[in-house]
Amino acid sequence: MQERPPSTASWAISAYVGRVAAWVLVLALLIAALCAWRWSVTEAWAVLYAALLSVINMLILGSRLLALPVAPAAAGKRLGGAVLQRWVFTIVALLLAVAWLKLPVPGLVIGFLLAHFVYLGFMLRERSRKRR
Repeated sequence: MQERPPSTASWAISAYVGRVAAWVLVLALLIAALCAWRWSVTEAWAVLYAALLSVINMLILGSRLLALPVAPAAAGKRLGGAVLQRWVFTIVALLLAVAWLKLPVPGLVIGFLLAHFVYLGFMLRERSRKRR
């Protein structure tokens, strides 16, 4: 299975994922500080845990996008594997967070929503740039 040579589009995806991940982590630190001040430190840890989990998910998918094979069937299998890997990783990590680490669910939800809203904001910004 041949892999594509690095292209401009691949590096753009990598830079995009990196920018989104950086924004998620910075905002997660700010929101975690706010949660620690307002509620408890365990809420803050839950926000950081969920945000880091989201960033790891983005990095998994970003790394798979950079190494897509040339053949469409193989590329589909690789992306399908990445999605399956992300789901399994997320479910196991959330079970670990709730059952073993005893992190509060509202903090986990806040961390996931933060990551998804940052990603949505980046997508909307890119879409508006392309329309110009």
